[in-house]
Amino acid sequence: MNVTTEKILLEFDPETKNLLPVLKKISARFGHVAKEDAQKIADYFSLPLSEVFETASFYDLVKTQKDPPLVIQVCSGANCAIKSANRVIREIENQLHIKAGDMFNPKVKLEIISCLGQCGSGPVVVVNGNVFARVAPNDVDDILRNYV
Repeated sequence: MNVTTEKILLEFDPETKNLLPVLKKISARFGHVAKEDAQKIADYFSLPLSEVFETASFYDLVKTQKDPPLVIQVCSGANCAIKSANRVIREIENQLHIKAGDMFNPKVKLEIISCLGQCGSGPVVVVNGNVFARVAPNDVDDILRNYV
């Protein structure tokens, strides 16, 4: 069955309490909430487009832009931070010539995540869904070599 934004919208009553569940489902299904989809959502819920994007951009689970082919996430939670996550982040930035949070590189994105729930294994790095535990700055080259 071909899932469309319209079909997803029809699964929910057009009540404001359903806005976030709709955004999450569309983002999960299509990888992000495109502007055209956001407009359909706004029309369905009778909301301004700005409110749809305001809600979408607040939550990490809802993407408003399509991810590039390479997405790197580094946990910076308390336990990972204590175990040198910041040094790992700097090493990734230096090797790829990017900055964490830069949304303009069409090939790679480096995200700093507050917690990945693997506190005993920190610092934790996730590359395109693949989890690497106890990452030290000198491990970064070996990890990235498989992706770039």
